[in-house]
Amino acid sequence: MTEPVNDQNLVEQLRATFPELEKSYTDRVENARGELPSNYEVVGLVLKPQLRKELEAGSISDFVQRCAAFMERVCLSGNVEAINVIWIKIFEWLIHEPKFLKILWPILGQATKAGIEDAAARWGKITSLPISGLLGALRSSLRRQ
Repeated sequence: MTEPVNDQNLVEQLRATFPELEKSYTDRVENARGELPSNYEVVGLVLKPQLRKELEAGSISDFVQRCAAFMERVCLSGNVEAINVIWIKIFEWLIHEPKFLKILWPILGQATKAGIEDAAARWGKITSLPISGLLGALRSSLRRQ
């Protein structure tokens, strides 16, 4: 069984899930003179650029599918810190790039969709969601009031 993701092992789990990102990760470590990059740096500067590149192709690649599954694992983990990294570095970006969100939406898990809907409601970007996500975002917005 897969180890649960948390803020202490997020980078380790990401590296295990995406071995093709290892060079980008080690380059980042080398540029930081051996200091390990934060969870935010790894997700934002290692994972996100590759996800963007894959989504720019306009189709669902194996990498994109694994990314959706990884985000779902993080969202289901219940670890607030790990989830926050995904919110800030991936969800916020996707909400501002609706064309990428539209491609990704059909393969996202329920917890990931709920997180994106909540983020969109909090950041006033409900209109960026695919139509199927609007209701969830509206519910999220109403729960906070």
